[in-house]
Amino acid sequence: MAPTIVPSTTPGPDPHVDLHTDTPTQMVRKGVGLDDPDLESGLAAMHKGGTNVVVEVLWPPKDPATPDAWAAQVERLFAKVESEDKRLEAVELAKSPADVRRALAAGHVAMLVSIEGAHGIDKVGVAGLAALHDRGLSLIGLTWTFSNRFAGSSGDPPAGNPEGTGLTDAGRDLVDEANRLGVVLDVSHASDAATLETCQRSHAPIIASHSDADGVRVQARNLSDEAIRCIAQKGGVIGLNFHSTFVGSGADVAKVADHADYLKKIGGAGVVALGSDFDGLIKTPEGLTDAGDIPNLWAELKRRGWTEDELRGVQGANFMRTWQAVIDAAGEPHAPR
Repeated sequence: MAPTIVPSTTPGPDPHVDLHTDTPTQMVRKGVGLDDPDLESGLAAMHKGGTNVVVEVLWPPKDPATPDAWAAQVERLFAKVESEDKRLEAVELAKSPADVRRALAAGHVAMLVSIEGAHGIDKVGVAGLAALHDRGLSLIGLTWTFSNRFAGSSGDPPAGNPEGTGLTDAGRDLVDEANRLGVVLDVSHASDAATLETCQRSHAPIIASHSDADGVRVQARNLSDEAIRCIAQKGGVIGLNFHSTFVGSGADVAKVADHADYLKKIGGAGVVALGSDFDGLIKTPEGLTDAGDIPNLWAELKRRGWTEDELRGVQGANFMRTWQAVIDAAGEPHAPR
């Protein structure tokens, strides 16, 4: 069964979550902080648009043959997020839903940390995921735009196999370790085969942090109906991606809302979340140029008949439910497969 939406009873502001921003990369490249006004998902834009929980993505080098460079870039970006946590009173690095609630009650923005692409984790080994988790890593993406030793990517499916390769033995080990630790598995960029196998193997919900629907815009990065159903039935969420290439021709707020409607039709409203991909050098849709414009999407969904509880779910309650379920399932042994 698809997850239901439970109205929030938590005191304090409701969570407004963006599941995927590449802001750490831009901060390091430009030598700026989260309070820089030119960032698409900087503090000024987030305050304007209401985002108060943001997943800061560590995007490592794409060459899978350079685990040293991967580890160095992950360290550089992680350190930048940590420095902003120390420097800015208005933000807090959150490692749990309880941390998020405390940050929001204080009127602060909660930052979560994710890695986009596990390809270089060989440097620390799968077991090294525990050290990253202890430091504050809450989510990990299996792949980026190329297949790696863990899983196939939607970016380069093998010739004659348009669905792409699934998980490898190392990938299954990574899924099991993430489950054990309570790290959220992210299948955005994974092949359809890898997405489905991860969904089926994981004993906790999984997410696609920044993916749209193939049923609206046929594109390798968008999710099949089967993948949408599996993620929904597992209790996970799919973050709407704002990149115009994935949204479709004439990308605007209405086109993004079309993807939300489609995800709702296939997987139920409880599967829908938001993962803008801001600061990722994307081509933004008309009316969604930065985090300050996100209320335009809420207005469009409300105009289409989405209820207040459904909107609260998309805004953040759906992901918070998923994240808590991943943490609650941590440490459970996997059945033999």
